Amino acid sequence: MNWLWISGWAVPPEWLAAQAKTAWPRASHVAVAPMDAARALSRQKFDVLGGYSLGAMWLMRQAKAIPDDLPVVLLAPIFSFVAEHQRGGRVALAQLRLQRRRLRNDPAAAVTDFFQRAGLEELVNLPKAKPGHSRHPEELEEELSWLEDWSISAVPKNWRGYVGGRDPLLEAPELKKIWPELKIVARAGHAPGPLMNAAKKTFPKGAA
Repeated sequence: MNWLWISGWAVPPEWLAAQAKTAWPRASHVAVAPMDAARALSRQKFDVLGGYSLGAMWLMRQAKAIPDDLPVVLLAPIFSFVAEHQRGGRVALAQLRLQRRRLRNDPAAAVTDFFQRAGLEELVNLPKAKPGHSRHPEELEEELSWLEDWSISAVPKNWRGYVGGRDPLLEAPELKKIWPELKIVARAGHAPGPLMNAAKKTFPKGAA
């Protein structure tokens, strides 16, 4: 079973794929950055799609182009990242714009600050997590503009989603109001590992 994962903002795709391999060891996992997702989907057919954080948001925006019978799982899905939009995001618009300025001035520091705020401390010391190693700062800034501008209204009925009850970036109860089928993982934060562990119990059949 071949999976394609769309990673989160600044989250190294290789790391996300390794996390998925731990949860679904019998499957093959490929991960790409949100900026590269459209190209990856056009080049190869996959059995399952997974989106994490901004990657989940990207998949929701592409929902009409994804076959109804293709299993999709969303981890820490974002309906709108901006707190002022009142769609489950905790990050103020001013804070997001500040992050864009930081990214221009000191990309590595901006990414490190995000990892710490998101509870992704494991990524701080990974060399590939630093801009210039695997991602260009210009691409990261473009993806930040997506987080600033995008808003999602609905999710296909057959998709599955999981969010941490202690996510520092997302208000899980507010997300569940928008998407009642969304599963809240009580003790999880924004990190993908615990959400994958919850998802693997039922999604998809035969993948574990």
